[in-house]
Amino acid sequence: MRTKFAILLSLILVFFALLVARLLDVTLLKGAAFRTRADSNRYFTKRSPAERAIFLDRYGEPLVQNQKQYLKYLDKDQLYSAKQFIDREEALSLMATDSASIGYDFIRVYPYGEALSSTLGYLAPVTAEDLAANKSLPLTSRLGRLGLEQFFEANLQGRPASSKFIANALGQKQRLVEQTLATSAANIQTTLDPQLSQVAYEALAGRKGSVVIMDASNGELLSLVSSPSFDPNVFEKHFLASLRETSNQESRALISGYLNDERQVFFNRSISGAYPPGSVFKLVTALAALETGAIEANTTVDDQGTLEVGDFSYANWYFTQYGRTEGLVDIRRALARSNDIFFYKAAEWLGPTRLATYARAFGFGSPTGVQLTREAAGLVPDPEWKERVVGENWYLGNTYHFGIGQGDLLVTPLQVASMTQAIANSGQLCRSSLISTQLHQCRDLALRAENLEVVLEGMLAACSSGGTAYPLFAHNAALTTTLEANLPVSDKIKQGMIACKTGTAEFGAADARGYRRTHAWLTAVVGLPVDLLSEDFRAKVGDLPAELVITVLVESGEEKSYAEGSEDAAPVVKAILDVMFTSSES
Repeated sequence: MRTKFAILLSLILVFFALLVARLLDVTLLKGAAFRTRADSNRYFTKRSPAERAIFLDRYGEPLVQNQKQYLKYLDKDQLYSAKQFIDREEALSLMATDSASIGYDFIRVYPYGEALSSTLGYLAPVTAEDLAANKSLPLTSRLGRLGLEQFFEANLQGRPASSKFIANALGQKQRLVEQTLATSAANIQTTLDPQLSQVAYEALAGRKGSVVIMDASNGELLSLVSSPSFDPNVFEKHFLASLRETSNQESRALISGYLNDERQVFFNRSISGAYPPGSVFKLVTALAALETGAIEANTTVDDQGTLEVGDFSYANWYFTQYGRTEGLVDIRRALARSNDIFFYKAAEWLGPTRLATYARAFGFGSPTGVQLTREAAGLVPDPEWKERVVGENWYLGNTYHFGIGQGDLLVTPLQVASMTQAIANSGQLCRSSLISTQLHQCRDLALRAENLEVVLEGMLAACSSGGTAYPLFAHNAALTTTLEANLPVSDKIKQGMIACKTGTAEFGAADARGYRRTHAWLTAVVGLPVDLLSEDFRAKVGDLPAELVITVLVESGEEKSYAEGSEDAAPVVKAILDVMFTSSES
C-alpha cells in the first residue's frame, strides 16, 4: 500500500514540476516572444509608399516623373479591404471628407522614352535573387534595373508612411495608435541634356551603335545614347495593370519582344560594348610617337601602297580600295587621310610597350568610373600580355596592327570620347561623369602643347576638304571664309569648326574573300559659339559648354556588313550639327 502511495505521490510531484517548468518557460524564457506574437495579432501596420526621388537634367528640369495612382478602400475599417482605383478628381473629393478610405501608389513616367532609357534605366518588381540578397525588402518593392536607377537605388528610396492600428479578432481596425509620414529622398541632378540626347538618338535612326556627347572641358556627359533601345514606360504600364489587377496584353507582348530581341536592346553599347577602335586610335599613336621623339612634326613616310615584312604584306586602305598611293606624308596629312603606312612605321619606331603605356594613360584598358554599372574595361595588349595570356611571342605585325587600332585592342565608345576630351582639353583627362558637381576629377597627362596642336591640326584637316570625313566638309568650309587663316587650330575650333578622326574597324573572322566585317567610328571636338547656334535649338536647351566632344560608333549589321567611318558615322555627326547650327552648309 505504501509503495503504491509513494508512486502516486511521485507522479503528482512530477506532474506539478512539469507544470511549473512549463510556466517558467512560457513566462520567463519565452514571454517576450509570445508577447511579440500576441502584439502582432493585436496590432496592424499599414504602409504607404514614399515618393521615389527623381533625376533632374543639367538645367534642373525633371528627366523622370512620379505619377500618383489613387485607390479607394471599399471597406476602410477592414484590415485587408478590397480596393478600387479611382481618378484624381474623385480621390481629391473623397480626401476632403473621408481621407481614411483613400490610398495610393506611384508609377514612374519617363518623358524621353528610348532616347534616355539606356542611361536612366527602369523599375521592376523584386525577384527571388533580390530577396535572397536582402531579406528586409518588402515583397511589393520595385528596384532600379540598369542605368542610374540601378546605380543610385539606395539613394532614391524614401521612408514609407505608416499607420499602426489596434485590430480585433475579426480583422477590423479599432483605433489608430501611431502614425509616421513618408519621407522622400533628395533628387539627383545629372549633367544630361535631354533635347541633345533626343537629337543624337534620332540621328542613329535605329541602327546599332552609340553616341557620346561630352563637355570637352571637364568630362561631363550631355548624352550617352545607345541604339536600339527600349521604352521604359512599357514596364510602368505593365505595373499599373498589375495594380489594377487587369491584364495588359500589349505591354506584356512588348516586354517579351524586348527580352527576345536579337539586337540586345538592354545592352548599353556606350559603356558595355568593347570594340576594336580602328583608326580613331591613331590619335594615341600620333601623340605617343611625338612625345617620345619617335617621330617629329615634320617626319615623313613614303606611302607606296604596302609594307613588305618577310612573307607578309601590310597595305594602306586607300591602296586596297582604290589602288592608289599617297606618296610622302607627314603626321598632319597622315591623320587627315588616315594613312595606315605612316602609322605602321610610327608604331614600329615607338615600340608596342611604350604605345601600350600611352594607351593606358589615356584611360584605355580600365573603366572610366562613370556612375553606371556593367562598364567594360576593354583591353590594351602588349608583348607581356600576349605571352602570358595567348602563349605566343609578339611580332612586328602585331605592332603594325596595334598602331592602327586593330589586333587585340578593345575600347568602349565612352573611352574614345574621354581620350578625345583630353586632346581637346590641353592634355587634361577628366573622369567621365553623369552627375552635376562643382569638383571635376582631372589629371594632367603632361603632353606638350605643340604636339597637341599638331594632332588637332590633323583632326581639323580630316574634317575639311581633302580629309576623310567628307560629310562634314561643308560645315568647316562655311566658317573658313570668316576666320583668319593663321589662327591657331584650337581657336578655330572655339569659333565653331569641327576637328575629327574617322575609323573603320575590322572584327571577327574573315569571309571566303578574306574580308572582315567592319564597324564605323568618328570622334570629334566642335566649338559652340552662341551666335552660330539655331534659334530653335537654343530655345530647347539651356547654356551649353563652349566645346563638345562627339563620339559615334555605328556597328555593322545584316543590312550592311562593312560600315565605314566616313560613310556611316560621319553622317550621324552631321545630322546633330544640322540641328544645332543655323546652317552647317552655308
